[in-house]
Amino acid sequence: MNKRLRIIQIVFALAFLVVLILYQVFKGNVASDDSSYATNQVGTTTPVPVVAEVKQPEPEIENKSYLFDVSMHSIEELEAILARAEEVSQTHPADFEDLEIVMIIHGPDIDWFTHKNYEYNRKMVDLAARLDAYDIIDMKVCEKTMKNRGVSVNDLPDFIESVPYAPVEIDKLLKEGYINL
Repeated sequence: MNKRLRIIQIVFALAFLVVLILYQVFKGNVASDDSSYATNQVGTTTPVPVVAEVKQPEPEIENKSYLFDVSMHSIEELEAILARAEEVSQTHPADFEDLEIVMIIHGPDIDWFTHKNYEYNRKMVDLAARLDAYDIIDMKVCEKTMKNRGVSVNDLPDFIESVPYAPVEIDKLLKEGYINL
């Protein structure tokens, strides 16, 4: 029985290879009238099977609420996340109409957004401000961590909203159905 199954598998594999070879032979020789005929080397036409191209529907995003817990990342990682959010928002703007992305910054990452570090991190801060202005992301910062790091609300750009304590805010958002990324 195994020998018979193996023979059937080989036959199907050979049939598949024949189809691939025929495709390669005829794919560049399709007639200009866009019909389903190809011209062979002798100059006669032979029918070519027409394969319909099936456009795959783009996956729909089921959950529209996401949370980024931003702490203990490198500045390059955060810049990459922001750049990717901008890229996706430009290539798929319809997907962002009812999408909610919250970034909660706590830990030493807060320092990157202070006015005194703006010159060093201008590109990233400006990108974050732009994403926040276009409602692509909502930037938040932990007041407790700010206090521990000696940073006041006045040291940060106006687009960053403060929350009393990041873990409580994260827990609240998770209970509201946000997915932590």
